[in-house]
Amino acid sequence: MMMTAIAGTVGAYIVLAVLLLSLNIASLWRWWIKAGAIVLTALVFIGSYIAITGLVGWASTSTMPARFSLLATRIVEPDKLRDTPGHIYLWIEEIDDNQIVISPPRAYEVPYDVEMATEVASAQSQLEGGSDIMGQFEATGTQDAGKQSSPNEDGSEVTMSAGNEQANTAGGPSGVVDNIPPGATISFSDMPAVSLPDKGPVVVVGN
Repeated sequence: MMMTAIAGTVGAYIVLAVLLLSLNIASLWRWWIKAGAIVLTALVFIGSYIAITGLVGWASTSTMPARFSLLATRIVEPDKLRDTPGHIYLWIEEIDDNQIVISPPRAYEVPYDVEMATEVASAQSQLEGGSDIMGQFEATGTQDAGKQSSPNEDGSEVTMSAGNEQANTAGGPSGVVDNIPPGATISFSDMPAVSLPDKGPVVVVGN
């Protein structure tokens, strides 16, 4: 994903540079107009580079993977005095159906919710106690975005509602954290044992 983003950015820069060069060669503009266009384009490149690098490291608000290993959490409570919303950050690794890690660690932000914050705090306590925690994200659910279900008896699952108007996108302007669709659920449980493939029967070769 990161390499794709870098390749796309570099490709866009190359297209702009080639377009500018072709216009300068074929056009009858005065030399100072061409020079000004080159300087302006160079400044745009520098400015966009600074802007892009400033975003590196912010938690993602994209859709979370269906299964993941929970590495760490951070809960920021809402501050009524400063009128700032709360945030819930999860640092996770995506895993497959055999509990094998298939992606590098990545930070995600989900809308702040009291029940969700409680579940995340419980999962963090288990992590600090030495347990391995698995998280599961399910995008399907009820379409009633205004309701949130209470945790199950074991306290393992919370239904999130999208459109939390008090949430902020990580590191960006205020707005809705839209990576949790209506009725989506995020649940935490103990990490099952890694499922290794069947090696098949052992064949003993005689001398």
